[in-house]
Amino acid sequence: MEAYQNLIGVVLEKMQMTHKDLRFNLEGLNGVLQQHTEEEKQNTPELITITELRDTYAEALGALEARFPGLKAL
Repeated sequence: MEAYQNLIGVVLEKMQMTHKDLRFNLEGLNGVLQQHTEEEKQNTPELITITELRDTYAEALGALEARFPGLKAL
């Protein structure tokens, strides 16, 4: 069973890195969107796509943090 402990440790470490990457990207997308008005965000195809990407990152982070609350603290 020790091999499984090592596997779990590696997977959790990768998940922590993924969480940090998702958070970084989410903050970057939020930064881009904050530079534009609501009208621009609703009428510009690229900004609509960025909004969808931002929402997807937020959902993924929410799911990870709900399942593994300790990720938020790291």
